[in-house]
Amino acid sequence: MTGQLERIYTQHRQGLYTLALTITRSADAAEDAVHEAFVRLCRSRQTTSGDPVAYVFAAVRNAAIDQIRQRGRADRQHRSIFADAPPTEPVTPPDEAAAEAERDHLVRQALEALPDATRQIIVMKLYAGLTFDQIAAACGQPLPTIASRYRRGLDKLRSSVEALI
Repeated sequence: MTGQLERIYTQHRQGLYTLALTITRSADAAEDAVHEAFVRLCRSRQTTSGDPVAYVFAAVRNAAIDQIRQRGRADRQHRSIFADAPPTEPVTPPDEAAAEAERDHLVRQALEALPDATRQIIVMKLYAGLTFDQIAAACGQPLPTIASRYRRGLDKLRSSVEALI
């Protein structure tokens, strides 16, 4: 299982970290959650019967929730999930970069306004590239619930961004 975990980590490390960051809202706690999940998975001699990628995402999700419980909910109340993101180097002309930065700000603002469960689904789908089946397995929710939350979340993002423009 260790070789398989290494391949999953290599392919999905950004998505795993982004999911943990979405839940914990802290770069340090997100890194700790991913690390703790992989330590637990490596120590476990248990094999998975389902999709191993979904299993790893579920482990990271659970570890991130554990991080919140350890730190306490008050610590994460008003912290942006993008607060610790490093600034990106503009490679476009300044006017285009400014418009792109404004658009990114609006999308981030709308994404942060979504309920936690919906935001997690959108992050796993768009940022991590998981299938709805994998997301359902990772969240322990029925596939139709995941698909409808995703659709409603995108609709809410769209209307939120349009309202901000």
